[in-house]
Amino acid sequence: MDKTAVKVFRGFEHICRGDKPIGVSALAAKLRLTKSNAHRVLRTLVALGYVEQHEDGNYGPTLKAWELGNLLISRLDFVQVAKPHLRRLNETTGESIYLATLNGTSVVYLDVLESSYPIRINAAIGGTAPPHCSASGKLLLAFNPDFAKDYLARPLDKHTARTVIRLPDIQKTLEAVRRNGYAINDGEWREGVCGVSAPLHTAYRQGVACIGITALKERTSRKKLLGFAEVLKETAARISRELGYRPPIQVRSGLLANAGS
Repeated sequence: MDKTAVKVFRGFEHICRGDKPIGVSALAAKLRLTKSNAHRVLRTLVALGYVEQHEDGNYGPTLKAWELGNLLISRLDFVQVAKPHLRRLNETTGESIYLATLNGTSVVYLDVLESSYPIRINAAIGGTAPPHCSASGKLLLAFNPDFAKDYLARPLDKHTARTVIRLPDIQKTLEAVRRNGYAINDGEWREGVCGVSAPLHTAYRQGVACIGITALKERTSRKKLLGFAEVLKETAARISRELGYRPPIQVRSGLLANAGS
């Protein structure tokens, strides 16, 4: 076990559990460290963004751990909450249904229900997809602008003749995804395969995950794919409500003006 890492984690846990910010000497006494060791622990936590130093010289936790904890909770929640909805989609459409989120620079599938058709799309839990040319990836890029900025700054691979890699074209697509509430893949990742995806929101953040349908192009017309999109949007909205998401109230400017007069 790495002794330095143990000191850092113990220090962070103590700071989080304390009811007020703590100084170097007090932390050293609590953890039975020298003042220089306690100071190194605090400097490490500050550098990583988990702790901040106040004007009086004492140290307190930032909200970074809270953000990470809520992200983890939401991930654990939405897998379980989405499962019965995915099952109903699978039964009513007969197509492959998935739940996905971002992991590193890829889309990762958290749950997959296979199609009932004899010819199926190979997808598995834990499998990955490229963000720029999959329906789920476009959806998650659209709702995670910081990730999109970093991801789209690198060279993008062409997987089929339909794969779009020009940044202006991708940005235009992402704008449409945010406006329409769904993303489509029309043979851009795998030849002969199409799909559509819709976003899942939690009480804490939008676009933390998505649900989607993958199908063979030969049995899926554009009209049918757009029909899937509407069904997915409705299902995603129900799942999001169960996760605590409440869409912002849309108030027309004229009403605001009248209210203030």
